[in-house]
Amino acid sequence: MLYRSLARRSLVVGAAALCLMASNVQAQTVTSTVPQAVMPGKAIDVKLRGGALAGPTQLWTSFPAEVALTPDLAGNGTNAAEVSYRLTVPADVGPGIYALRVATPTGISPLRLIAVDDLPSVSQVKPNQTLATAQSVTLPVAVDGAVDNLSHDFYKFTVAAGQRVAFEVLGRRMGSPIDPLLRVLDPKGREIAYSDDVGGLGPDCQFAYTFKDAGEYFVELRDIRWQGSAAHSYRLRMGDFPCVSVPYPMAVKKGAFANVAFAGSSVEGTQPVAFNLPGEATVNWLNLGARLPNGTSSGFATAAVVLGDQALEVEPNNEAANATRVELGMSLNGRFDVPGDVDRFVFTAKAGQHFVFSGITRSQGSPVDLDLTLLKPDGGQMAAADDVGASEGKIDFSAPADGDYTLVVRDLLRRGGSAFAYRIAVETFAPEFTLAVSTDTVNIEAGGAVPVTVTSVRGPVTGLIKLSLEGAPEGVTAAPAVIGPGLNSTVMTIHGAATVPAGKIYNLRIVGSSQLGAAEVKTVATVTDAQKVGFSGLQTPPPALAETISVGMNPAPLFVLKTDKPVLTFGKDLSATFKVQVVRAEGFGEEIALAILPPQNGVPGVTITPKPIAKGTNEVEIVVAANAQAPLGDFSVVLQGTGKLDKRSSVQPIPSLTLNLAAPYVLKPDFAGGTIAKGQTLKGKVVAERNPAYAGPITLTFQNLPKGVTAAPATIAAGQTEAEVVLTAAADAAVGAVPNVIVAGEGVNGAAKLPASSAATALTVQ
Repeated sequence: MLYRSLARRSLVVGAAALCLMASNVQAQTVTSTVPQAVMPGKAIDVKLRGGALAGPTQLWTSFPAEVALTPDLAGNGTNAAEVSYRLTVPADVGPGIYALRVATPTGISPLRLIAVDDLPSVSQVKPNQTLATAQSVTLPVAVDGAVDNLSHDFYKFTVAAGQRVAFEVLGRRMGSPIDPLLRVLDPKGREIAYSDDVGGLGPDCQFAYTFKDAGEYFVELRDIRWQGSAAHSYRLRMGDFPCVSVPYPMAVKKGAFANVAFAGSSVEGTQPVAFNLPGEATVNWLNLGARLPNGTSSGFATAAVVLGDQALEVEPNNEAANATRVELGMSLNGRFDVPGDVDRFVFTAKAGQHFVFSGITRSQGSPVDLDLTLLKPDGGQMAAADDVGASEGKIDFSAPADGDYTLVVRDLLRRGGSAFAYRIAVETFAPEFTLAVSTDTVNIEAGGAVPVTVTSVRGPVTGLIKLSLEGAPEGVTAAPAVIGPGLNSTVMTIHGAATVPAGKIYNLRIVGSSQLGAAEVKTVATVTDAQKVGFSGLQTPPPALAETISVGMNPAPLFVLKTDKPVLTFGKDLSATFKVQVVRAEGFGEEIALAILPPQNGVPGVTITPKPIAKGTNEVEIVVAANAQAPLGDFSVVLQGTGKLDKRSSVQPIPSLTLNLAAPYVLKPDFAGGTIAKGQTLKGKVVAERNPAYAGPITLTFQNLPKGVTAAPATIAAGQTEAEVVLTAAADAAVGAVPNVIVAGEGVNGAAKLPASSAATALTVQ
């Protein structure tokens, strides 16, 4: 079995130590937290503001923490707009960006990003929109605020002569729509430093400045588009931290000692982080904190955790004669220290070895735009790749002959500097596909279901992809669902039994599997694309959250839908029927409208015509028909019902319905031993294994009969499954065996002809 997976959960390490739709009921929201960060080693009270937060039963965090409702706070837990929790975070939790969500008896909230930060937090105090009203802060500090429309915020601070101060805005990286611009102003309000977008960090700002003179200075923060609102939040960090973008190397191996340095715009003197990562660790990402000697605050970086060995470039390696030699299969880590830097890695390969080189830069926070070139042993170019779109540079390498091959690595724009680190994952080729889910938050009405869209990028996998849940608690299930051959998406339904306790957060994953030859290929679906939308277009959501789907339970719906046939078999030019049945809540008898998900039926050539379940009735019959162009195979579709009672409505899907499009019948000839004598007759039979959607007559003809052998006309009558056949061999029939006698059938459904043929069968004339 071949298995590809992203992050399962996040292990955190300190500097000194190791949609289709989210839900049909969604009320709980966390729109902000005050503060926007918690401190490692401290107990911090965090206010969660949003909607439907009364009666909270669980706060989930993606980092380790002791969590409890803040005590001695009057009315805490009864206000729908705000609740306060006390979070105690272990001291060795690495600084970085994490997430939380809250549960109540009526469901769970979407994710809200929050930081773990060793800088003390203060809140913005308005008005601070002018130099004269600038808010005074004492360094080091992190200010949590929000910029108003057509406005800017000012803060003033005091520094000593020669003091270095790092400035950083966590805005888009925290899911805010802000595109921050940051200016440092002298005592007279004149600009002395400026930052807009930082490569690898998206639109956020980050830089360090050393003040020549002591005194009081200002920092101005605004949205570069002059947009603003309560949602345009930011965390302005000011302290002695290094300006870090990624660790170096960018990946560490499980079960091995690691000594990790850092790359960024201002990292000189940053202390490496050394640790042993247990081989049994189940994590795929580490959050690391970086500090300067005697520093009091940390920069953030995230390292990948992998199984394979990591190689570091050894400078100088710009020329072929001094290329860094590595073993094929080791992943590569390097840095373009100066503009125009070129890194070369040379490795020995045997003919037929098949590996894939995959660049990793922006997705982990590096500004590098990779340009890869693979050279043959004679120095000629074998392959090249640039990072385009979602791809950060990929070369599929199959060695045509034994020899030394060289990978040449550059930045496309020939940039360089301390921030320009990169990673190239090198893996033995394995066929794979990817899956993406339309949501990471699912709220299910008790006893009901929720549809989610699952989309695939297939690569070499063209066949059936079966979907299932992994890690689901008892009572949370999924109806069998597939992405049919040739298709790239489907709708699956996740069901929650009425016995599943409400008020809890259940984390699970969606897994897809497909057969490719003798190998089973599996992959875990990601929710990254859905998170990008939910986090205001964040380029790279925290990778440790990439595979987790959270499920919560809502109160029971007005109705629940089911079907009498979870699998519906028919085929080209055939039709079938199934019933949609409803279990109604007491007092609900209204009409239920039905619609198809996805609206295009999901299967080319297949037509489904839904009808409503009439008021006061409990079922409706639906017809599904396929034309002659419909593909054969298994496919999934969903019908979704909508019903209303007064001001309340419920939206419920049927369980994912499997459409099995098959041949109208399969013919199996039985020639009674398969031997006929010259001048004699042979009685046999042909059996038809019928598609349940076709019961009509099947006219039989024979192909490739031995010379001199004929067959009497034969028909399998309507509703029957076999017919007798009589073969006659003439006195001068050719003696010998014919291995490929075929029985051809033709059925008729209206004006449509339904042909099918048997497998080849042997017939011998003696």
